[in-house]
Amino acid sequence: MGKVEKLRELSNQLKFPDYNGFPDIELYMDQVLDFLSRSKTSLRDDDRLSSAMVNNYIKADVLPRARGKKYSREHLVYLSIILRLKQVLSVKDTGYLIKAVKQKQTDEQFYESFRSMVEVCAKEISEKALNSEEKLPEIAMRLAVESYLCKIASEYIIDNISIYDNTENEKKPPNTSSSET
Repeated sequence: MGKVEKLRELSNQLKFPDYNGFPDIELYMDQVLDFLSRSKTSLRDDDRLSSAMVNNYIKADVLPRARGKKYSREHLVYLSIILRLKQVLSVKDTGYLIKAVKQKQTDEQFYESFRSMVEVCAKEISEKALNSEEKLPEIAMRLAVESYLCKIASEYIIDNISIYDNTENEKKPPNTSSSET
């Protein structure tokens, strides 16, 4: 099997469980970290979740607070999504995007929709690479450039979408992160 064909195999390693694959009992932090460490978010081992990261997500209002010291299925679902989106978006943008997309969906609907999106995109990427006449370095460069441009486009869209902020019932103004000098 050639290296490009292994892309399909590798994308299978990045799959994550369906909603019911998450424990429906509450877990302590060390159990959460252990459970999520078995769910690969990258093919490299240096990308692990830590308790400090979880606490930062809670402080940034991207993740709901724990109930006592225990975390529910809801927390695991959100962390699973956050771990994937943090690869390309800031914590702030990740939180905003999750809230904007989830709006009226249940946790299960939102998670399954996200999971399906990941699987479809992974299949498209592996098919594109398999059908390419390019050599591996060119395929990797093209994928990196596409990733960069997708990140820029995603940030632009996030900065320009409006959702109602439940606390003030006003539309959130676009983020003006670029400075005009």
